[in-house]
Amino acid sequence: MRVVLEMKALEPISVGYESIGIETLLYSLPVIGEDGKPIDVPVLPGNSLRGVLRDQMALQFLEDVISNAKNNNEDVKAHIGTLLSLFSGGILAGKDNEQSKVEPNIIKNIMEQYVYLLLPLSIMGVAIKKIIIPGKLKVGIGYPLTEETKSLLKDLGVLQNDKEVPSLLKDIVHSVLITRKDDTSKVMQLKELLNEIQGEPEEVKPEDSAIQQRLYRQVVVPGTVFYSYVEDVIPMSDEEWGLVIKTLKRLSNVGGRVAGGLGKVKIEMVGVSEEEQKKFIQAYDNYISNSNNLKKILNALKTDPNSYFVKEDKEEQQEEE
Repeated sequence: MRVVLEMKALEPISVGYESIGIETLLYSLPVIGEDGKPIDVPVLPGNSLRGVLRDQMALQFLEDVISNAKNNNEDVKAHIGTLLSLFSGGILAGKDNEQSKVEPNIIKNIMEQYVYLLLPLSIMGVAIKKIIIPGKLKVGIGYPLTEETKSLLKDLGVLQNDKEVPSLLKDIVHSVLITRKDDTSKVMQLKELLNEIQGEPEEVKPEDSAIQQRLYRQVVVPGTVFYSYVEDVIPMSDEEWGLVIKTLKRLSNVGGRVAGGLGKVKIEMVGVSEEEQKKFIQAYDNYISNSNNLKKILNALKTDPNSYFVKEDKEEQQEEE
């Protein structure tokens, strides 16, 4: 199944690529236009969107598990390794040839007792010590809708009709000023509030530091509409799609400098009706609220993902000795 994402910028959007002097440039890709000439198009990289989606999905899943656990008077504990896997996708460790040595029963246990239960790992994939478990969900690159990109979006199948395109590429890129000021005087005024402030300003900053630092950052202007998509490259269950859709409904920021007032978007899902969305979300909610599933999920949350390899590691160590 494919769900098209229509993302309207409510604030300037900035996915930084590189800095030249005091200006951070937008992440852009060369695209061949209808005239056969390449043009640079500012995009929302699929990997960037995927990272935001993973974070929000982990939060959504944990919130739902905690809520249901409280309703069932269950205690919620989590291992740091599992939390890092939910948010960061885990860490691949070990020698290059060790993945092929992993026993099939270990992989089976990991899948059944861990990955299948922790839906964000099943959907987005995870690395657990010596193995990589691929994700099921593909996240497409987000392209802005402009006169130059309209035909590309049609070819991708994410633009179904001849929408009126209000602008050209040159009209949607702008630079915003970002300042960083010297707060020495403000901090020193806190002497009236604090008994003592230890140290002197020159100890924590170079003498030639700028009183006010002026930086520029390229952005895509508010009102610009980006199109992307998510689709399952490995078939996903209804409850997995439910978590994806529920997460997309809460996703509201993309790109960098979000804390500085950038990045807010409004996302509409195309290709899946409201009735279908409710059906998938209900399947997910039913999965989480099922007492048997919940107990297994809570057990998986407090599991050290590396514990599946403890016995194998000891055997390898004994062989080396």
